[in-house]
Amino acid sequence: MKEVRSIKLTSLSNEKEKEILLLLQQQGQCIYGEIIRQTNLSYSKGKEVIYSLVSKGYVRYVGRTTKIELAIELK
Repeated sequence: MKEVRSIKLTSLSNEKEKEILLLLQQQGQCIYGEIIRQTNLSYSKGKEVIYSLVSKGYVRYVGRTTKIELAIELK
């Protein structure tokens, strides 16, 4: 599998994914629950979107915490 280093934000079709990526770009790291709260997602939908971003390699967990950070560069 090819490792993703950077993406163009305009290439994403999911608006909530874009919103989360921009939030992480602005804040550096953010706690899981705070991401869900700031994006006005339900817990289950927030979990689904964050999992999608993690599985794509766009974000990653910081150590063994619930903090999440960008794993790529946004263009």
